[in-house]
Amino acid sequence: MSALNLQAPAAPDPRVLAGNGPGWSAPVEMFVACERQSLTRGTVRLDRISGAGGLAESGEPACRLLFQLGPQGELADVPAPGDAASGSWSVGIGSTLAVRVQRGGELLALSLPLTNLSRPLLAQVHSGAGGKEPIAGAARMCLELARSCVLQSAPLSPSVDEALGNALTELARLALIERFCTRRGETMRETVRTRIQAFIHRNLADPELTIDRIAEQMHCTKRYLHKIFSDEAETLSQYIWSQRLEQCRDRLSRAEFADRSITEIAFGCGFSNAAHFSHSFRCRFGQPPRAYRRAALAG
Repeated sequence: MSALNLQAPAAPDPRVLAGNGPGWSAPVEMFVACERQSLTRGTVRLDRISGAGGLAESGEPACRLLFQLGPQGELADVPAPGDAASGSWSVGIGSTLAVRVQRGGELLALSLPLTNLSRPLLAQVHSGAGGKEPIAGAARMCLELARSCVLQSAPLSPSVDEALGNALTELARLALIERFCTRRGETMRETVRTRIQAFIHRNLADPELTIDRIAEQMHCTKRYLHKIFSDEAETLSQYIWSQRLEQCRDRLSRAEFADRSITEIAFGCGFSNAAHFSHSFRCRFGQPPRAYRRAALAG
C-alpha cells in the first residue's frame, strides 16, 4: 500500500473536471493536493482518496464502485446535486478514474476488471450507472471488507491476497446485482452465476475441476449450468480456462511470484501441460509468458 501526497496546479484543470475527452495524456492529473492510498487484492484495485482535491487517472477499462465515506466526495462524471451526505455509493464504467474531494472528504474506490462481470450484468450496470444510493446490504459488506484491506499494513501471503480479491469480487458482484437487477428472475440468475463463478475461482488450481464437479457442488444438472452461461460470450468450460489464463497473467506480473518458475505458476493455476499453457497464453495475450513477465516486471 502506498500513500501519495500529490501536488497540483493552482487552478482546476477543466479537462479533469470533465472526466473525459482528449486531455487524458498523463496517467494522473491533479487540480488540488490530496492524499491517496492504493493497493491490489488479487485482480481488484482499491484506492482511498482523502483530504481536499481530486485526481484523474487512465488505465484498463474497469467497473468502479465508489464509496463516499466523508462529506463532498464524488465521481467527477457522476455529479451529485447539492451537498450529498456521506454514506452513499456510485458506480462508473470506463478506463478513467476521476474523482473530486472537498476538505474533510474521503472516498474509497473499488475497481474490478470488466471480465469479472457477466455480459447481462454489465449491460444492466451500463444502462443504470449514475446517481448515488445509500450504502446497505451487499454494498455495506463489500465496503467493510475493502476498508479492512486498506487498513491492513502487514504483508499477506499470495494465497491470502488472492482469496481476499476473490471475496471482494464476489461481494462487489452481489452489490451490483442487488442494485441493478430489478426483476426476480434476473436477480436469481445473476446470483447463481456469481456463486458458480466464486466456486470456480476458489478451485482454479485443481486440474480436476470439471463441469461434472461444479454441478455436483452446486446441486444442479450440467444442463442447468450451461443454461446459466448461455448468454455469455464463452461457454462454461471456456470460462474456466480463460480465468486460469487471467490468474496466470496476474501472477506473472507480480513481484511476489518472481521467485516461481513459469511452469510452477501455470500448474498452480490448474494447467497440467506446459506446452498447452504456453500456446494458450500466447493466443490470448499476444506474446509468450516469458516475454510478458519480463515486460510486466520491468514496468
